[in-house]
Amino acid sequence: MLAPEFPALTGLIAAPILLSALGIPEIILNAYRAAELEMMLEAPTCGVSWNLLAGIGRIESGHARGGRTDAVGTTLGPILGPVLDGHLAGNEIIRDTDGGRIDGDAQHDRAVGPMQFIPSTWASYASDGNGDGVADPHNIFDAALAAGRYLCAGGADLRDGDQLRRAVLRYNNSSVYATTVIGWAQAYGRGTTPDALHSPGSSAPSDASTAQLMAGTPSSPTPQQGTDTPEPEISPEAPPGPVPAFPGLPQLPPLPCLLCPPDSRE
Repeated sequence: MLAPEFPALTGLIAAPILLSALGIPEIILNAYRAAELEMMLEAPTCGVSWNLLAGIGRIESGHARGGRTDAVGTTLGPILGPVLDGHLAGNEIIRDTDGGRIDGDAQHDRAVGPMQFIPSTWASYASDGNGDGVADPHNIFDAALAAGRYLCAGGADLRDGDQLRRAVLRYNNSSVYATTVIGWAQAYGRGTTPDALHSPGSSAPSDASTAQLMAGTPSSPTPQQGTDTPEPEISPEAPPGPVPAFPGLPQLPPLPCLLCPPDSRE
């Protein structure tokens, strides 16, 4: 079953935002790890990891805008990329393919959701990652699983550094994008955040400069016209250190006892 119409995102109730040790909201980290576990069953030779999905989610939407979802992982408002009408340098012109049903634009397509799928790609990889019977690109569990399936398409082995980079370039055909995503993924796998995503002698891009760069690039799993000048490869990940334990969903605070005797409330 596909997601309901675009306006149905209104009226959602925000879930508590609890950050993991990596600065990733726990419900978002749950989605990345759930997608990894599902892909271990579906495509055991692919090796797509939660931290690779986290690297993509970090760049595409800042982990769903810092975890602004409801309790089942649906974003509180639509996360939309630029309209793909060619007005930004390097962007393709992609005419509408969904009647505006999931991206709200009946003239041109645009990337949607926390993992930034364009509607035509979502139609091929739509997934129900949280088991609610609906495949919704605005839901982080669904979108993370769809991203895993997209990255593993064609029998890729993402444990190989060259194949990993090619898969990320399929997601967004920019060498800067690939280097940045892989850098974040490697850091997350070590239980840290990157202190430098650059070759020796160059300066690391700040969050602001990375965001500015990505704003001019179609951040969606679809090929772009043209290619960037290749940059130095980030070496394949060394054996990672301890990975954060799979966190539970946020707990609601205890309710006060309104009918108890005064001495039992303490």
